[in-house]
Parts: sequence; C-alpha cells; structure tokens
Amino acid sequence: MKTIFKLSALTFVCLVHSSSGQAPYYPSAGAGLGAPMAPVAPMPPPTPPTLPPALGGPAPYTGMSPTLPAPAAGSPYAGPTMVDPNAGMGYGGYQEPAPANSWGSTMQQSMGGGTPLLNYSYVEAGYRFVDPKLEGANGSHGLGVALVMDLPTVFFLKGSFSWGSGSGEKSAKNAANADYTLSTITIGGGAYMPITPKLHFVGEVGLVYANFQADGVNKSYTDGGIYIRPSLRYQVVDWLELQAGVTVSSASDYDSKVIDFSGYFRVLPQVDFNIGADFGDATRTFKTGARLRW
Repeated sequence: MKTIFKLSALTFVCLVHSSSGQAPYYPSAGAGLGAPMAPVAPMPPPTPPTLPPALGGPAPYTGMSPTLPAPAAGSPYAGPTMVDPNAGMGYGGYQEPAPANSWGSTMQQSMGGGTPLLNYSYVEAGYRFVDPKLEGANGSHGLGVALVMDLPTVFFLKGSFSWGSGSGEKSAKNAANADYTLSTITIGGGAYMPITPKLHFVGEVGLVYANFQADGVNKSYTDGGIYIRPSLRYQVVDWLELQAGVTVSSASDYDSKVIDFSGYFRVLPQVDFNIGADFGDATRTFKTGARLRW
C-alpha cells in the first residue's frame, strides 16, 4: 500500500512539471553524498624588502632616463638668478655658447672676458716723441699720461699731462745746443653717443695749457685756451679699437688744430697696447703705450 502511494505521488509531481512547461528537476550526482570542494590556490610567498642604494641596495636603472646635475650659476644653460638676472635669456631661453671658430671669439674666451673696449674708465700712459715745427729744434722724447672717469649716464671727465725734452742745433748766436722742454696739461670732460654698440661718437670740451722753454732760441712761450674735440671710437673686433678725432683750440702759439689717429690692441682682459699719431700745426707727435680699463 505504501509503495503504491509513493509511486502515485511521484507520478503526480512529474505531471505537474510537464503541465508547467519546465524541465523536470533531477538532483545532481552525488548530491547529499558530501561531494568534495574545489581546491584553493596557494598564496604567493611575501616579497623581501629592497634596500635603498645608500644602504647597499642595487642602483636604479637610468638607461632610458639619464639624470644630469643641475647647471651651475652663470652657466649659459642656467636660468636667471639674483646674481645674474639675464642668464639663459637667449633664443627660447637658451643661450648658445660663444663660437670658437673665429680669432676674435677665441681671443676673448682665452682672456676671460674683461671690461669692454669702448668704456670710459681707464688710465693711459706711454712714450711720446714730439717733433716741433720750429727751426733749429730737434725732436723731443717724453712721457704722457691720461685719466678718464665715467659719470652717470653718458658723461665723463678727462685729464692729461705730457712732458718732453729735446735739443736744438747750434747757431751763430749760440755755441751750445739749444735744449728745450715742452709740457702740456688738459682738463675737461664730455659725453658719448652710441651710434651702434660698436661705434661711438664722442664730444670733449675743456682747457689746454702749454709751456715751451728753450735755451738760445727766441721762441719760448706759455699758451692756453679752450679746446673742443669731436671724435669717433670704433671696435673693429673683440680685440681691436680704432680712434680718430679733430681738436680745435683757441691757442695762438701752441697747436690750434690737431688731427689724431690711434689704435688699441687688447693683450689682457683689461689691458690694451696702443699706438698713434697727432698732426698739429705747431707739433707732430708719435706715441705708444698701454691702457688699463676697469
């Protein structure tokens, strides 16, 4: 009887599932029999800590991204600083190093820069040979010194002193040589106007004093006046400067008009060798010496 009841109940359940359109439910194999669980993957072992390079660890790999030290102050690759606010302000923030394929650039680099040639703070001294246009007087040998001090903006002060002594030929009135001395002093100032960075127009004005003393020559004099001197200064290359000027003064016995030419050759960062000549209506002067700039 019980067996018939269980079969009837199972048949009824199958009919219900068939009428609902669902597949009959069948328990999975081994259900209720304690099937084993899926195995669990083991955990990886812990990674040991890596020591930094300072404590003996391996150095980081920098093959694809090299690390360079920061540029030093004043380097053409460094940016502006408080000391040099214009550093690295070239094309696109990059200042190209000075080329070394020209004589002027190589000379400037070897001398370490220094002050520019066209400046107005310098002292100049040297040898002078003065040939007076006076009958019976030979040329004189002497020294000359000039000092220039710059002022605010474009003005400057200038002073110069020269002295020389020479001899004259014997004459019927004087059996001895006619020895003489010639000394000059100028005090003045002026201003300059840069036409270009390497070409300056310079104007000077001041006082000139000249004293000529001779033994046995009736031509001793003391003269003075006001002078005006326009001139040009041109820096040809980094180590060469050329000058040319005209001096006009109110002196009557001394030179009232002088045309001068000079050349300055940089031999050290702040020292120049110079050579020049002055052609006046009373004297001719040939000079050479040195100039110190600061």
